[in-house]
Amino acid sequence: MTSPRAVPTGIDGLEWLDTHTLENGRESVVVPFPTSDLVHIVFHGEQPFSHGHYGFHLGLEDRLTFLGSREKTATGHFVDCRRDSPTFHRKVDLTFHPSVSRTLRIPCGVGHCFDDLDGVFTLNTFRAYLPPPDVLMTDKNPWATGADILNFPLDSADEELPIADPNPYPASPRFYELLSRMQSETLGSVDHEYPFTEEVTLPDGTVSTLMIRKRLTHQQRVPEWEQIDGIHGLGWSRHLAVWSGDDAGYVALTDPAPVQVIDHGTSPYATDAYGIHLEWEDRLTFLGPLDQSVEMRFIDCRRDSPTYHAELVYTFKPSPLRAMVIPAGVAHAPAGMENVFTVNRPRRCAGDPTVFEPGNDVIDWPLSKRPAPTFEISPADFEFAFYRTLADRQRRYLANAPAVSSTPATMFVSDDDGRTVKVALRKIHADGGGSELLQR
Repeated sequence: MTSPRAVPTGIDGLEWLDTHTLENGRESVVVPFPTSDLVHIVFHGEQPFSHGHYGFHLGLEDRLTFLGSREKTATGHFVDCRRDSPTFHRKVDLTFHPSVSRTLRIPCGVGHCFDDLDGVFTLNTFRAYLPPPDVLMTDKNPWATGADILNFPLDSADEELPIADPNPYPASPRFYELLSRMQSETLGSVDHEYPFTEEVTLPDGTVSTLMIRKRLTHQQRVPEWEQIDGIHGLGWSRHLAVWSGDDAGYVALTDPAPVQVIDHGTSPYATDAYGIHLEWEDRLTFLGPLDQSVEMRFIDCRRDSPTYHAELVYTFKPSPLRAMVIPAGVAHAPAGMENVFTVNRPRRCAGDPTVFEPGNDVIDWPLSKRPAPTFEISPADFEFAFYRTLADRQRRYLANAPAVSSTPATMFVSDDDGRTVKVALRKIHADGGGSELLQR
C-alpha cells in the first residue's frame, strides 16, 4: 500500500500530503476522505481573520484541508516546540492558496497560527495520540481532548518558547468511536467559546495552566431539524457547533460514514441530470459565500412516499451550521454551485450490507424526462462496523488507484433482449483515455 506524496516544509513532520481527486465533470472534483472517525469543519467567518497567537496540541495531530477561493492567499506561522525534535524551536512561515488537492499535516507539539483565513473553511481529519498508559486513567493525566491547546504569543523570544512533550501513543479505533459519541452527547450543551490556555508561573514558582472560557453571549441559533416542505423526509439537520468568536468556530461531523468533499469550481455550475441514490441518504454541508443563492431541484421517486412524484425547486444559502438530508430515492439536481464546496457524510439506509459499492449507488436521470422513475426503497440498519470496513476498503482502493481518476456515471439502458439493466461508466486516463465499464 502506497502513502500519499509528502512535501516537506522545513520542520520535521510538518508537510503537505497529496489527496486523491476524482474528476466530476467540468471544473468539479471529488475528494474522498476514507475515515469513519470524527471529523471537524472549521469556519472563520467573512471578516478579516487572524489567530493572533500560536497554539499547539499535545495529543491531536491536525490534518487540515483548506476549502476556499483558489485566488485567496493565506499564511501559516509555525514553530517546533517538541523537546526531542531534530528541528526543535525552528520557525517556518508558509504562504499558500486553498486547495482540495492537498492536506497540511501539523504534528503534535508544533505551534501554529494563521492569517487571512476569512472566507476559508478547513476540514480537519485529525489523528489522536494518548499519554502513557500509567497516567492515562489517573489524576496525573493533564491531557483532555476538549482543552488540548496551549497558546503563547507570536512575539515570544526564542528563550521564552515553550517546550512540549507530545503524547506518544496513537489512539485506537475504539477511542475515535468513543470520542464521536462523547461529542454527540455534550457539544449541544456547550455554553462557552473554545478555551484560551497558557502556562503561568505562580508566586511560589510552580507552573500551572490557566484556562479562559468566554461565555457565549450570542450565536446563530439553528433548529435541530427543519423540514423542507413539499417532500417527505427532506430537510436540514443541525450540526453540533463550538464557537471561538462571533462568527468563527467548528462543527463536529460525528456520523461514521466516510467523507467526500466536492469542489464545484468557479465557473457557473449546474448539472444536466438528476442524481438518485437508492441505498444512501445524502447529508450535505454547503460551504461557500454566505450571501450566495444555491438552487436545488427535487423529485420524490419513492413509490411508498406520501409525496410520491412531487417536484420542488428550493433556494437556500450555504452555511456550515447544518446539513441537508436527502432521503434515498429522492432525485436532486443543483444549480448555482460555483464557488461552493459540499461535504457529504452520508448514511446507508438500504441494500445488502455485504456489498460495498457506494460509488455506484446513483442513477442519472435527464432533467426534462418524464414520467420520473419509480423505486421501492426497503429500509435497513447498518452497524458501526460496516462503516469502518467500508473506510478500510476505500483506503486500500485509493492506495493503488491513479492519483486522478473520475466519478462514475450510472444509468439504465436496454440490452439486446429488451431487458433494463444498470451500467456504470468511469473515464480512465491510461493509454490516452477512454471509458471503462464498471458494473452491469
